[in-house]
Amino acid sequence: MPTAERVALLTYSTKPRGGVVHTLALAEALVDRGVDVTVWSLGRGGDRAFFRPVDPRVAVRLVPLPGIDGETVGERVLRSIAVLGAAFEGAYDVVHAQDCITANAAAAAGRTGVVRTVHHIDHFTTPELARCHERAIREPSAHVTVSAAVAAELREGWGSGRR
Repeated sequence: MPTAERVALLTYSTKPRGGVVHTLALAEALVDRGVDVTVWSLGRGGDRAFFRPVDPRVAVRLVPLPGIDGETVGERVLRSIAVLGAAFEGAYDVVHAQDCITANAAAAAGRTGVVRTVHHIDHFTTPELARCHERAIREPSAHVTVSAAVAAELREGWGSGRR
């Protein structure tokens, strides 16, 4: 089976959140195997680096996302998707999104065949977040789940035809 030569890993933050920690660990494991990896993330509020040093063999692309006073959570989510989607570029064999924002940004950038890690299933009441979450489960070509419980919930709620 051929291996991917260029991989883009997308995450929404530089802070030590579960998906971000997973993204960096995955990136470093892949470069140890000779894969060309680029990690894409939003640099929220002036962030210029991740919460910890990243192996220098991993390319890091932080897309600035300045704060906006008075912006609602829903507005920030939609802006995050638009900003990351507009900036995301490059030829990759695999595009792997870690969360609903980055899965939607990859789709906004016209990417197909996206792989999505599902860490948990959310039940949002904010309309923008609910739509973001739904698209981020339905749109990717494949899913990776972090537990059997999440895999079961994904199958129960969305079926297993493409997974």
